[in-house]
Amino acid sequence: MNSGLSTQNAPSPRVVLPYYIFSAISLVLVSVMLLIAGSGTLASFIGPQPLSIIHMIVLGWISMVIFGALYQLIPVVMEVKLYNENLAIGAFISLAAGTLMLSGGFWFHYIMPKAISIAGGIFIVISILLFVVNYFLTAQKTKVKSTENNFITTSVVWLLVTVLFGLFILLNNKYLFLSISPFELLKAHAALGLMGWFMMLVMGVASTLLPMFFIVHDLKKKYLYASFYLTNSALLLLVISILAALPGWVIHLSSMLLIAGILLFVRYNFDAYKNRLRKKLDIGMKHSVLSFTLLFLSLLSGVILLIVPETNSVLSLKLVIAFGVNLLLGFFTSLILGQMYKTLPFIIWLAKYQNNVGKFKIPLPGDMHWSKVADFHYYVFVAFVVVTNINIFFPNDLMYYLSAILLLSTSTAYLLNSIKIVMHKKQLKPLK
Repeated sequence: MNSGLSTQNAPSPRVVLPYYIFSAISLVLVSVMLLIAGSGTLASFIGPQPLSIIHMIVLGWISMVIFGALYQLIPVVMEVKLYNENLAIGAFISLAAGTLMLSGGFWFHYIMPKAISIAGGIFIVISILLFVVNYFLTAQKTKVKSTENNFITTSVVWLLVTVLFGLFILLNNKYLFLSISPFELLKAHAALGLMGWFMMLVMGVASTLLPMFFIVHDLKKKYLYASFYLTNSALLLLVISILAALPGWVIHLSSMLLIAGILLFVRYNFDAYKNRLRKKLDIGMKHSVLSFTLLFLSLLSGVILLIVPETNSVLSLKLVIAFGVNLLLGFFTSLILGQMYKTLPFIIWLAKYQNNVGKFKIPLPGDMHWSKVADFHYYVFVAFVVVTNINIFFPNDLMYYLSAILLLSTSTAYLLNSIKIVMHKKQLKPLK
């Protein structure tokens, strides 16, 4: 059980738990917003309601839980105490407020002044700055050097660039500092966030945790090294090519380098899966394995997009949507749904039972959730992915609403299990 982690440096649960709960509530909100917005939502990423939903997914659902998990994981992996727990609490309050204001500002744009969205963006920047300061002041004390940590550190840098660039876009819409098309600015912003912050971070965390949960040792890291340099170089080239309007072949080259880097990362984790000692997969690892299938679907959409003629704009738009949906609501979401069952129960177990090991009979982290509820949302989520992908390429109102209801069922079950874990009552039985 997570024996590879040095648990004495773990922060207080009060730092981490609010992130997990707010994140779970956000996924429910995303589901409800999709139901209210209607079937035209997937027709484009542009528009007040799609932007509201996307930012709730990216900030409220994904970034929120990532922050919480990192505040728990970083001190443990780096074998140092978190620099300041109060900064982490302040970052949560700021991120929660900023997410609601920014997403709400987009959604209710017809009654809310633009200043609400701008203020929300400022709160998010404050949250990111608090996180970045806390991270680097924690990281500077560590003596643990690894490629996995390099991924995480680089992702934090990309995160800061992403958020500052997003705030610049909001201000540019109002004051027109640059004459670059808003659509091109949004493309660069999305690339920084998805590939710089999320993907880089997932690579660092997954390459640390998955081999440990699979119980496998002495993996060759040459694929991981190559992946790190390829993905970062490709992302930098991609953003420059978008903003500088470089020839199309440059974007294609950067995209292929990025895909190659991600495939090398997948190869590294496939080796972990293939050589695992723990053959039977629990619900957390089932979701994690599923997530890599969805990553492959997303990459496949990207590869096909590169070879589709520019004249076929309808198919190109569908492939872009398939890429984004399978990445955000597929790969990242499945990975989070699964890793919650590996991280949140362990956080609660650590707080309640760490000092009782060997003195009493105590439950395992895996005993803290409703297994039937977890199985339910796994299979419902698989159905959601299938229905959603069919609906992207063969749009149908009934299919769209079925997809949204499946996501609502998944998110509700996930929220219930999250609350069940957080509300776990201490259970001590005498040793026989």
